[in-house]
Amino acid sequence: MKPVFRAKFLSAFFAAAVPCALPLALSGCAVSGYSQLSGTKQADVKRIETYLNNLHSLEASFAQNGLGSNQQGDGHFVYVPGALRMDYEIPAGLLVLAHDEKLMMIDSKSEAVTQLSLKKNPLGYLLRHPLNFNENVEVSDVRYGSDTVQISLAQADNPSQGLLTLQFSDVRGKLSLVGIRGTDAQHRHFGLSLYDVHENVPVSKEIFTFPSN
Repeated sequence: MKPVFRAKFLSAFFAAAVPCALPLALSGCAVSGYSQLSGTKQADVKRIETYLNNLHSLEASFAQNGLGSNQQGDGHFVYVPGALRMDYEIPAGLLVLAHDEKLMMIDSKSEAVTQLSLKKNPLGYLLRHPLNFNENVEVSDVRYGSDTVQISLAQADNPSQGLLTLQFSDVRGKLSLVGIRGTDAQHRHFGLSLYDVHENVPVSKEIFTFPSN
């Protein structure tokens, strides 16, 4: 990756969600919760909520999807309720830390540090803890594939701010987070595919600490 791209790489990615068939346009009025869904979908939303709230940690390799080669990458992903960390192998030297409604991107090569607020970014939905899909969030859709289920979330009082889609494997009733997709208010896109997933492995919370100024 050319140096000129490094400062823009993560900002372009996290300001935004791969354009993969988003199930709902970012417009119109939303209603908090998921009571508008069918009974089967409501049950699966509750099952996903329970899974995420009972998850102590998740570690995985990730592949990042973007619109151009300068927005693609891979590395190691660590999530605990309320926080995440992404160590990039490609491009090397990039680190993402997120918690407390803030995301920090650190480039060890250029020593650049970029901060983004997650208050109105769809990625912030995943970092709420405990998760409550009836509180200030609308579950706009639930979709199914072969041994998969995905739900899409929007801010209830302002759905145009963005959409987050969480993708899960669902094998014999066992859920596992395998993908994160989103789009922001400017219709910019981000996407992560997770593989080699390991759950509930002890993780030190110190690895999520923001560096001091």
